[in-house]
Amino acid sequence: MEGKSRPLAASARAKARATPGSLWAVLGVVLFLFNGVRRVVPEALQPFSRGLGPWGWVAYALSGVFFAYVEGYRGFQQRFSPMVVRRALLLDRQPVMHQVLGPAFAMAFFHAQRRRKVTSYVLIFGIFLIVALVKRLPYPYRAILDAGVCIGLSWGMGATAWIYVQALRTGQAPDIDPCLPAEP
Repeated sequence: MEGKSRPLAASARAKARATPGSLWAVLGVVLFLFNGVRRVVPEALQPFSRGLGPWGWVAYALSGVFFAYVEGYRGFQQRFSPMVVRRALLLDRQPVMHQVLGPAFAMAFFHAQRRRKVTSYVLIFGIFLIVALVKRLPYPYRAILDAGVCIGLSWGMGATAWIYVQALRTGQAPDIDPCLPAEP
């Protein structure tokens, strides 16, 4: 069965148990997000040493609220993180190479429905493009946006870890389509 995913029994689809593959996949995704936070925190904290005007602080706070809701809650907690955890929990039924590449598998960069793969790649390249553009912004605009990004990514790390722990605690994987390709 090397190279093919094993079929999922109906009763096994929603079960959740910790495996080295699922732990690696979730930890890898969380570390990937942490690296993003680590890179933008210094810029995001600059207003506390350089200062902002009253409207700058309002924009700083609004950026945090906006990114917390749109990126953190809507993007990560409701969509991306449950899918990552669901796919991670399916890794024990996948070929060894899928397990080795667990974080990329969990983020649906491969062995996923075409639409989900395209979405994953468009999102990651879009994020890289936005990061490149934001890096060119002067202070305080970059700091204001980076503060929001820190909040959104931190929310994503927490949501992913929390959903994984909850799945292990309850024994039930998130009830979301893992977007696996159709079996031939």
